[in-house]
Amino acid sequence: MIRARSLPVLAAPVLLLTPAFAQGPQVRVGIVVGVTEVQVSLPGGGQLQDLKGRALRTLRDGEVLRLWWDTRGLAPRASEYRVQVGPPVKLAAADALLVRLAKLGAPGDRVRVADGDTWRVLTGHFPSSDGADPLVAKLEDAGFDELWVSSESLAAPKAKGRALYAVTDAYDRIPLPADGVRLAPRGPFTEVVGKGRYRGRIEVAPNRQGTLSVVNTVDLETYLRGVVPREMGAWNYPALEALKAQAVAARTYAVANLGKRGEEGYDLVDTVSDQVYGGADGEQNLTDLAVQQTAGLVATYNGKPIQALFMADCGGATVDVSWVFGGDAPYLKGVTCYPDKPVTRLFVSGVPVTSEAAQPWLSWNLLKLVAAGAVPPSWLNGQVMAKGARIEDVAGPVGVLQRRLGLVLAPVGDGNLALSMARALGYGPLPEGQERPQDAGYFGMSGLSAQDQLLASFLFRQGLIRPQDLKTAPTLGEALEVLGRLWQGLEPVEPGAGTLLKDGQIRPKKEGPRAFPLAPQVLLAELAPDGTLRVVPRTQAQVGDQLLWLGDGPPSVVIRRLDPDGAAWDRYNPTAHWRVAIPEAELLAMVRRRLPIAKITDLRTRANAQGRVLDLDIRDGAGRSHHFSGMRIRNLLGLRDNVFSFVALGDAPNRTWVFFGRGWGHGIGMCQTGAYGMALEGATFDQILKHYYTGIELTRIQE
Repeated sequence: MIRARSLPVLAAPVLLLTPAFAQGPQVRVGIVVGVTEVQVSLPGGGQLQDLKGRALRTLRDGEVLRLWWDTRGLAPRASEYRVQVGPPVKLAAADALLVRLAKLGAPGDRVRVADGDTWRVLTGHFPSSDGADPLVAKLEDAGFDELWVSSESLAAPKAKGRALYAVTDAYDRIPLPADGVRLAPRGPFTEVVGKGRYRGRIEVAPNRQGTLSVVNTVDLETYLRGVVPREMGAWNYPALEALKAQAVAARTYAVANLGKRGEEGYDLVDTVSDQVYGGADGEQNLTDLAVQQTAGLVATYNGKPIQALFMADCGGATVDVSWVFGGDAPYLKGVTCYPDKPVTRLFVSGVPVTSEAAQPWLSWNLLKLVAAGAVPPSWLNGQVMAKGARIEDVAGPVGVLQRRLGLVLAPVGDGNLALSMARALGYGPLPEGQERPQDAGYFGMSGLSAQDQLLASFLFRQGLIRPQDLKTAPTLGEALEVLGRLWQGLEPVEPGAGTLLKDGQIRPKKEGPRAFPLAPQVLLAELAPDGTLRVVPRTQAQVGDQLLWLGDGPPSVVIRRLDPDGAAWDRYNPTAHWRVAIPEAELLAMVRRRLPIAKITDLRTRANAQGRVLDLDIRDGAGRSHHFSGMRIRNLLGLRDNVFSFVALGDAPNRTWVFFGRGWGHGIGMCQTGAYGMALEGATFDQILKHYYTGIELTRIQE
């Protein structure tokens, strides 16, 4: 273990640029837990050894060995159900609660919360959640509040009289030491089939539940190489300072929790219960750099490593730890996830544009025609778009497209304008039989000449025209929209897309940053969340906004997407805002896993100023109120986070509950998506960490 006194405070952030990774303490990770068999392989070959390192068998390159735990009967039950009484509380409050329970004839136990200096009070032992119902009712009648039926692991001694075997690909069964085995590869990796490749040491041994655990023992810095990309991968969050903040937070969590699961034979698991760990298969170059440049740094408060909790998306603001895990850690206080002054870049149109607020005539096809030089920007106003379309009006745009597509320069003929433009772009005449009168009649193309009916039927099935496009007197806007669709049927043009960076560059998805020069006569537009487009004379884009662009060279049309998730730092996660509809029967079933009620009559919530629901009351059919707080609220309702509102549609028992929310996670500590947003706006990793963890210092660990 690492002692607090060996952690000197650094006066300023230290970036370590050494070519090799510092090692640090060893971390034991339970990568597979609770199985009776596992398959392993050693790329490059190696040995199967006992836990003392003595060779038991030589393995060939790629040979797969099945390790099988002979249970000789059913394994003991690994979990039970207990009633948690109230939220996590301090030790003195937990002891007082145990005294009350004992007087009621329901003696209990206290269990320390792993991620906080608080205790959960549990009472009762039941094989199923339904078995806890009478005790819940009894405690409610006695005035106990916030009761929660939870699944708890059973503490059982190691099962006796069982055996461990290796089964080869020839189905030979080889007895192995009952206390477990170790894999010793010649190369750098051990492969656990179905999980991946791992550096360090892999051991497979029976656990106290009577099953097998696969434990990967690896040095701290190598462990982080497998954690950071799985917690905050470079593909989704390609900002080095954010990844460095994640590396420090993950390192701090690991150091503070060494020995956390010691009774199970390892320190941490490889899931969100601790930190997601992907071994060697998770490693990425940019996250490796983040680990390397922060090597040895942890976040401390009063000289001790903090409980560096973090979540995917905080929903606009984090919350004090007291509302979730109890306790009063001074560094886990609620903070905003909005910048005081967003970093922006002003874009100014290079051409005069309309001042109209509403522009229903504007479409993507029209913008594409402008970018192709087929339509002059001066046409983009309601007055021009509303005038009647004439052949001479569309002849110029059609000619530009003909030259672009390498077509014969044919004039737009008389007759129906939409079909005449189609013929000018090479659609038709159609081979006999490709379209038939029966199809034209099926699609409702009557009222046209025989040849026009067949061409219209063909274009209709391609989605290039609509019945209303065949009107005899379209407006110019309507005609150009049809022309744009006809063009896109031949040469689909997709806009470029990238994230605006602080230095004015853009970063296309899964690409590196690049310069973003604009055409001198650039046209600007904004895209609203509902898909509405509007040309604008200027736009003040916030760093992190998505920009879309059109044009064959430097963009001649730039569209700023108004982010539907707003201006927060955490707007880059798909769960920044969400909607979920739950039928009442499903909601009741979820609630009944924790609470013995037969009916829901109402849900009542109390939220803080940031919209995070702190308290939930469920009213049952008997008129009783059942209270829940903290993370139990989202778990009870099956929601991603506690920042939500709801609408109940219909009458019980056939109601549908529609929840509108934001965020994903418990809401405590560092917001991973917010860290990325801060980094985009220029924050360094230490600034990010000190924003989300109040009053911390960055400290170097020493072995």
